[in-house]
Amino acid sequence: MNTFRRLLQFLKPHWRQVILGVAALVAVTLVSLLPPLFTRYIFDRIIAHAASMSRPALVSRLVSVSAWLAGVYAAIWVLTFTRSYVMHVLGERFILDLRKRVYAHLQMLSLSYFESRQTGELMSRVTNDSEVVEEFVTHAADMVIADALRLVVSVSILIYLSPQLTVVALVPAPLLGFAAFKFGRAMRKMYRTVRERLAEMNAKLQDNLSGIRVIKSFTREDYEYDRFAREATDYYTMRVRITRMWTLYFPSVEFVVQSAGAAVIVYGAWLLATGGVSIGTLLAFLQYMIGFFQPVSSIARVNDTIQRALAAADRIFEILDAEQEVRDAPDAVEMPPIRGQVEFRNVCFKYGTGEQVLTNIHIHAKPGEMVALVGPSGAGKTSIINLIPRLYDPTEGAVLVDGVDVRTVTQESLRGQIAVVLQDTFLFNGTVKENIAYGKLDATDAEVEEAARAANAHEFITAMTEGYETQIGERGIKLSGGQRQRLAIARAILADPKILILDEATSSVDSESEYLIHKAMDHLMQGRTTFVIAHRLSTVKHADSIITLQGGRVVETGDHKTLLEADGAYSQMYEMYERNMDW
Repeated sequence: MNTFRRLLQFLKPHWRQVILGVAALVAVTLVSLLPPLFTRYIFDRIIAHAASMSRPALVSRLVSVSAWLAGVYAAIWVLTFTRSYVMHVLGERFILDLRKRVYAHLQMLSLSYFESRQTGELMSRVTNDSEVVEEFVTHAADMVIADALRLVVSVSILIYLSPQLTVVALVPAPLLGFAAFKFGRAMRKMYRTVRERLAEMNAKLQDNLSGIRVIKSFTREDYEYDRFAREATDYYTMRVRITRMWTLYFPSVEFVVQSAGAAVIVYGAWLLATGGVSIGTLLAFLQYMIGFFQPVSSIARVNDTIQRALAAADRIFEILDAEQEVRDAPDAVEMPPIRGQVEFRNVCFKYGTGEQVLTNIHIHAKPGEMVALVGPSGAGKTSIINLIPRLYDPTEGAVLVDGVDVRTVTQESLRGQIAVVLQDTFLFNGTVKENIAYGKLDATDAEVEEAARAANAHEFITAMTEGYETQIGERGIKLSGGQRQRLAIARAILADPKILILDEATSSVDSESEYLIHKAMDHLMQGRTTFVIAHRLSTVKHADSIITLQGGRVVETGDHKTLLEADGAYSQMYEMYERNMDW
């Protein structure tokens, strides 16, 4: 029920449309109950007395009743159109608000949230689950009101027309109500499972499409087909179980309703023969009985829709309930324009409840200095650079920029003055210009071109057919590795940060691209405090400070010459690097 109430909260901003839709719904429900009364009037007041009426009087009464019926059906049409249009538009608005809310919350969540979840599974919640929840508004919420109203009014009229027949008609009602309750509880659990199966299938599909190059390179098409087929089969199996449930349940409901109808007809015939009811009353009663059991059957179907919606909503609210691990302090202030001094003061860090990955880290970088982080895989290099823009917070100690603890300023004002060029360059599916301008959204064409020139990218961009308007494909698939890296550097140049983080990415590009990238990096680093994760030790020879890490600890600090003379960990790493290069 808590999920149901939370869904209703999303309707509050649209209370005017809700009132209009419900008013139209109530009106059409009440008006649609009038035709059986006309049936009773025609048979009991007109046909029963037709022999004693003149032809003009008979025609006049029939025309009058026909006119009233036409008016009633016209009103039903207008009200049905109003209700349907308002509620469907409201449903679309509801789902828009929900998706925007979920996406905004996803954007606010910390990096650790996404590292433990599959992209395709999250996409399924934002898209597929939202679609299912939309049915709650357009087909379920208002129908609950309509069916409840129809039940109350229909029972009242049935009792008014014939208490004896009403008793017979209502005998199966408690059984149907109990069955609907049990069916709803069972179906919600099953729908939750089927939503999870669908999300897993979508996650697998997204993963395979993203890694299609690797799949083809290793000729793993059949292997991946089998894996996807298993996910799809699991989803199919759950769907079949649900189909078996409702194909058994709904015909059973219809059988009970039809049995009750047959009993009413037999007993009604007896009452008619013995003078207990008139023909018009019996016909009207049968129509109202249909009107009574229609919502009983409808409630079962609406309940099915509601259970699917609630199961999907549970998954959506799991996202909305996820908490930020890294959040702005209540009294956080804007970070003023920074000079670029960075200090790690006795920093310790671990991911979640895992083992500690950084221990007592002390680093001090002056404005404009280049600091290189070297060490074996798992030494803690990436963890250190993640702490500077507050992608994570240290478990102990503090990271300070210009003497200010980064936890005391807003994340936006801090990250707005930091740029990151990662080893795994990410480009968006769009044009070259759009990807460079991502570093400064209001950049002019001249500024974009200037940044591209500084990144040694202008030449290859203009050589393409559409130049800066060239579509580069998903993740920049139409570009080489070196070209993607230079676009990422151009994006960082345009952002004009005071602190720069480089996860060097030249190991997988050709020598010419490496030379151009290094020239672009040299331009990018001018006047900026730069942290470099070095994979090729030749690139850090001119660093102002080289931090050697092992097992999450700083074991050496100094410039290239000093560390070589110390004949320690860095010297051994560099000697091994030189041997490999010679080989």
